[in-house]
Amino acid sequence: MNNLQSILQNTFGLESFREGQEEIISSVVEWNDTLVFMPTGGWKSLTYQLPGIARKWVAIVISPLISLMKDQVDALNELWIRAELINSTISYSEQQMILNELSATSWDEVNPIKFLYIAPERLNSSDFLRVLQKTPISLIAIDEAHCISQWGHDFRPSYMKIKGFIENLRGDKKVPVVALTATATKKVRGDIVGRIGLWKYNEFTKGFDRKNIIMIVRELSKKDEKMQKLYEIIKNTPGSGIVYCSSRKVSKEVYDFLCENDISAGIYTWEMTADSRESMQQRFMDDDLKVIVATNAFGMGIDKKDIRFVVHYNLPGSIENYYQEVGRAGRDGKKSFWVVIASYGDTKIQEFFIENSNPPKEDILQLYDYLYKEFKVGEWKNHQIQKTYMQMASESRLNNDMKVWTILKLMEKYGITRRGISWEMDDNFRGRGITLLQEKRKHDHILIDWNHQELLKNEAYFKLEQVKKLLFYPSCRKRFILEYFGDEEDVKNLTDNCGICDYCLEKSKLQSGDLEYLVHLSVFEIVLDAVSKFDKKYGAKLFTAFLRGSSDKRILEWGLDRHELYWALSEYNSELVEALIEWLIQNDYLEKTTGQYPLLGLTKVGFAALKREDILKDDEDNLQQYLLMRVKSSAFRKVKTSKSSTSGPKKPKWATYKETLQLFRSTDPRLSAEEAIAHISGERGIASTTIESHLVLLYENWDIVLNDILKLVSFAHLKKIKTIVDEQFSGSVEKLRPIKDILEEQWDKEISYFDIKVAVAMIGKADL
Repeated sequence: MNNLQSILQNTFGLESFREGQEEIISSVVEWNDTLVFMPTGGWKSLTYQLPGIARKWVAIVISPLISLMKDQVDALNELWIRAELINSTISYSEQQMILNELSATSWDEVNPIKFLYIAPERLNSSDFLRVLQKTPISLIAIDEAHCISQWGHDFRPSYMKIKGFIENLRGDKKVPVVALTATATKKVRGDIVGRIGLWKYNEFTKGFDRKNIIMIVRELSKKDEKMQKLYEIIKNTPGSGIVYCSSRKVSKEVYDFLCENDISAGIYTWEMTADSRESMQQRFMDDDLKVIVATNAFGMGIDKKDIRFVVHYNLPGSIENYYQEVGRAGRDGKKSFWVVIASYGDTKIQEFFIENSNPPKEDILQLYDYLYKEFKVGEWKNHQIQKTYMQMASESRLNNDMKVWTILKLMEKYGITRRGISWEMDDNFRGRGITLLQEKRKHDHILIDWNHQELLKNEAYFKLEQVKKLLFYPSCRKRFILEYFGDEEDVKNLTDNCGICDYCLEKSKLQSGDLEYLVHLSVFEIVLDAVSKFDKKYGAKLFTAFLRGSSDKRILEWGLDRHELYWALSEYNSELVEALIEWLIQNDYLEKTTGQYPLLGLTKVGFAALKREDILKDDEDNLQQYLLMRVKSSAFRKVKTSKSSTSGPKKPKWATYKETLQLFRSTDPRLSAEEAIAHISGERGIASTTIESHLVLLYENWDIVLNDILKLVSFAHLKKIKTIVDEQFSGSVEKLRPIKDILEEQWDKEISYFDIKVAVAMIGKADL
C-alpha cells in the first residue's frame, strides 16, 4: 500500500484516496475479482489504473465508448504512462503495430505498453485473441459494465463475448477482473455477475450520496411556463450548466429561446458534424458559453469541475440516465443544482413511446406477412423492397410508420431483414429500402424470442414506474436514489429529512406553516391514475388504504400490493388522502356508484384531466385551499415510536423486505415451506400472509432465485394454476379471488393464495 500511495501522489498528483477507493484498489491488488458501482464523477477509473501501473505487464480495458476511451488514453500518456487503444478510429496497420509490439515486449524494458483499451467488437477478431493469449496480462477491466446486461440501458451484444474472452485469457492463470459502472441496479448487477462468469468476488457500492447537489422538481407542462422557469434558473444560478432535452427538435427550440433572451448558449446534438460538436464542447469547457443545450449525446468524458447546474427539460426513460447526467454537476464538491422541469402528464407520452417501441406480436406478424406476401413458405431471400415506411404502413394496414420502423428494427435484430438495398434503386425512390434475408416461414418457425420481447417491454414500464416514483411520489428523493442503486451504507446514515431535495425542504416549510400549497399537482393525478386502472372496482376507503401501502387483508389477497401504484402516497396520512378523493368527487373528477358499498370511477372530466393537465391546473387554487382547510399542516403520516426507541433516522421502506430476506437465507433448509414461513413470521412478529407477500415481491425483484421460490410451493399446484390462468383469463390476472374460486370448485382447496401469488409472479417473469 505504501507503493500505491506513492503512485497516487507522484503519478496522479493526488494527496489522498477518495472515500472507498483504497478499499477497492486493495481488493484488485490482492488478485480478487471486483465489482465497482460508483456514480459518474467518482473517479472509478483510478481503481483499476493505479493497480495496473503498480503491476508488471499490460492491463486490458474493455470500453464501449470511443470518445471516453480516447480521453483516458490521452490522460494516461500525459502522465507518462504508456497507453494505446484499438478501435474503429485507427487503421489496420496501426493496430498491427500495437499487436506486434505486445508480442515482442520484454517487460523489463523502459516504458512498455501498460494499458490497452479496446472496443468490445475487438473480441470478434481471432488474430487479436491469438496475440493476447501469449501476452502476460496484469488485469482485465470492463468499463460501463451495465452494457453486458440485457436489462442495462445500453445493452451491447458484443459484450456477450466477454465471458469466453476472460476464460480463454485466464486459463490456469490468476488474472483479476474489475467490472465498473455508474448505473447498475441490483437486478442488472446479478446479470453482470452471471454473464461475466464470476463466482467469488468483492462488491463495492460507493458514492451515490452526492451531498453537494440539491435536487429540485418543478411540475410544469406548458411550454411557455417551462421556458420561463428555465430562464429564471439560468439567470439566478452562477456558473455554467447543462440543459438536457429529449430530442433534437426540443433542443433547438430551447437553444433559440435562450439566445433570443441574451443567454450565452451552445447546442450539441448528433445531427451536427463531428467538428461542430467538438468546437461547441471546447467553447463550453473554456467558459466561452454559460450553458450548453443538448440531447443525451453530450457528456461522456466531460470533466468540467465547475458545472453548477444540470436541468432536465424533459422526462427521461430511466433513473440510470438521469443520475449519470446529474453526476456532471458539482465535481469540485461545491453546492450545485439538479432541476427537473416535467409533469406527471409527461409519463403518458413515455407510455406511448413504450407501446410504439414494443409492438404486439400480431402487428409484427401482420407486417411479416405483408413483406412476404408474394412468396410461398420456403421461398426467397435477399428480395428487395423499394418502399417508404409510410407506404408500407398504409399497404400493410398498420397505418403507423413509426410502428413499421420499430418492427423492421426488431426484424433486423433477429436477422430477418436488413434496412437498405444493394441493387440499383429506382430514380424516383427516396427511401432506404428493405432486403429480406430469410426465406418465408410459418409463424411458429419465425425465429423471434417472443417471451424476451415481452420481458423487455415490461422492463421499460418498470423503469418508467421508477422515474414516476422518484419525481412525482411524495418522498425524499435522495433516499429513493440511494435505495434504487443499493447504496446501503449511505442509506443507513441518511436522516429522516435529507435537507437537500425539494420534498424534504418543502416538508420542513409546511410543518412550520410557511408553504402555500400542501401537495404537488401530480398527487391528484396519481389518485386519478389509480382509479382509472381499477375503475368502479373498489371504494374510497380501499383506494386510500391501497395508495398508502396498507397491509389490509383484502389488498394482500387480491394482489394489489404488487401494483406499481401501491404505497404511492405512503408519506401522507389517511386524512389527507381521503380529502384528496373527496375534493375530486365534489368537483366532478370522480364519481361514486349507488348502493350500500359505492365504488369509485372516473368521470369524463377525470379522463380528460389525465390527458390534459391544464384542466386540473385551472382548479389548483380551489383544490389546495380545500386541503389546507381540511388538514392544515397535519398532511404527513405520524411515525409511531415506543418509549425505548431513540430519535434516529426513519427505517427505509425496503428495510422490512430485507429483514425477511436475511431470515429466509438463514432458515434451516430442512424445514418445510410452512415451517420456514412460520419461523420467519415468529421471528419478525408479523403475519405469515405478510411474509408470503414479502417473499413473492423479493422473487419478482430478483433477490430470491427461481430454485429457492420453488422449494416453497408444489410444482403440480403451479401447473394447475397456470392452466386456469391461460384458459380462463387469457394469461392476464387482475384478482386472485376468481382463481381461488375456480380451484375450490375443482376440489383443489389445498392450493393456497400463496401458491397463486407465486404462480402469477412466475408467469409474469416467464418462468412458468
